[in-house]
Amino acid sequence: MFVIIIGIIVIILFALWYMWFLQKRNAGTLNSYKDRADELKKAQLDDKIEKLEKMNLSGASDDRFNQLKVEYHKQTDDIFSDILTHIRAAEYKNTEFKVFGSSKDLKKLNTEMNDFEKKIGEVSQGFEELLVSNELNATHSEELQRQYQTLRKQVLTQSFSYGPATDKLENELTEIANLLDKEKQLTTKGDHIEASQCLDDVKLKLGLIIDQIKIIEPLYHDINEVFPGQIDEIKFVYQKLDKQHFQFTDDIVQLIDDVQREVDESNQKLGELNFDAVNTNNEDIKQRIDDLYETLTLEIDGKRDVLKDQRPVLDYLNHAVFQHNRLDNRIQKLQETYILTDKTLDTFKTNFDTLNDIRREYDADVQRIADKKVIFSQVKADFKEIVKKLDEIETNEKTMNDDLNQMLSSEQIARNSVEEYAKNLEIQKKIMEQLRLNGLPDDYLDYFYMVYDEINKLYDELAAEKINMEDISKQVIVTQEDLDNLVEKTTKLKYNVELAEKLLQYANRYANKNPEFTEQLDHARSLFDDDYNYNESVDMISKALEAVEAGSVDRIKETINA
Repeated sequence: MFVIIIGIIVIILFALWYMWFLQKRNAGTLNSYKDRADELKKAQLDDKIEKLEKMNLSGASDDRFNQLKVEYHKQTDDIFSDILTHIRAAEYKNTEFKVFGSSKDLKKLNTEMNDFEKKIGEVSQGFEELLVSNELNATHSEELQRQYQTLRKQVLTQSFSYGPATDKLENELTEIANLLDKEKQLTTKGDHIEASQCLDDVKLKLGLIIDQIKIIEPLYHDINEVFPGQIDEIKFVYQKLDKQHFQFTDDIVQLIDDVQREVDESNQKLGELNFDAVNTNNEDIKQRIDDLYETLTLEIDGKRDVLKDQRPVLDYLNHAVFQHNRLDNRIQKLQETYILTDKTLDTFKTNFDTLNDIRREYDADVQRIADKKVIFSQVKADFKEIVKKLDEIETNEKTMNDDLNQMLSSEQIARNSVEEYAKNLEIQKKIMEQLRLNGLPDDYLDYFYMVYDEINKLYDELAAEKINMEDISKQVIVTQEDLDNLVEKTTKLKYNVELAEKLLQYANRYANKNPEFTEQLDHARSLFDDDYNYNESVDMISKALEAVEAGSVDRIKETINA
């Protein structure tokens, strides 16, 4: 119980101490707020208001001043009085030991004083801006006046650089002069805010004119100096060419008029300060002038090249005709004894027609030159195309002539080949005769006579009134392959015959020892003597011998290979 009482006493003492601590802290805060209120009270703006009232402000400046003054009196008369009242109320609560209520009031007071200080600062700044606006406007106005006079002098003395745009520039300068006059009037009346707006407009318009001049000068330079000089030069050159009877695909006079009309249009658009349209026009004019220069140059160069190439082209054409005629004579002569391919004859006929077309085209161009009704660039292109066609004709007729030479060489090769084939066929025949056989296999005989017929056919075709070397060359290749096969068949047949004879002779030693072997031996002899089937005979007797004497067949084969 005693402990509880002691605890309660301790708590009460702590509470009393805390209340005393808060009262002291609140008192300290109140003292600082009183000092702050004294400082705010000293920060009176009455002197600034007095100065501004002496400036006899008007218009927007006067409206602004009145607005600030109302706000100032509201803050100093109402808000500041409320702050002082709240300080006293908080102080009373604190002395009455209502420390928590006092602490709460002090927090609200801090916010109110901060707001008051901010508002007074804004009002003070507004008064300051109004006070210095006159001086700033005066400095700004003086600088802009200087810039205006400099720019006006430049426009007046260098109007030749701006052409039709000068009037617009002068109008804009007049607008600036009016704004400067208005600024003076507003300043005199005391409306410094509106005067400042006028100066801002002047600055903007001065910058605009400076930027316009930078754009106008190069555009007008092209319109006034570059383009006219180029057009005059084109007219002069064209008149000289016209006197020399030059012809053109286009109406040059009309094209020059079109360019001049577009130059005039650019001049007009420049006077309206329509820079986009002028720039677009000028770019088009440059392209048109370049095209005209190119057109004139094309014909001048064309005449030079045509006169230089006229004779060489004729010589080349005559040479091509001469070569064609010589090849024609050769073809006609060869056609008496040879059948030429359709491709050769068709190509030759096409070349003949092309040469005639070229001749007509060349003669027409030369006549136009003589009549002075020629567009030289077109004739130049014609000559270039003629040379191209003649190159193609020369190339394929050279190939054609080489093919004819090859054909004649192929004929001699074919004749030599047929002679060799016949000799080789005779050799195969003698090889078979030397074997002194009762007969030959049907398939061998059929193949032999097939090759024999092919060789005879080649003899006949080479002896024909008109030789078709294309067919003969193909047949020579086929016959060569067939003859090679026949030689292979002959070699194989000869080998089988010799092997069969040796095997049958060796097999006689076993003829009466084995009935089955004897039967196989008789059958193998029958295949050899009666059926002329030497391959089967070898197979049968080989199997029989291997059955009675292994390895005997290989030993006999070695004697033949040796």
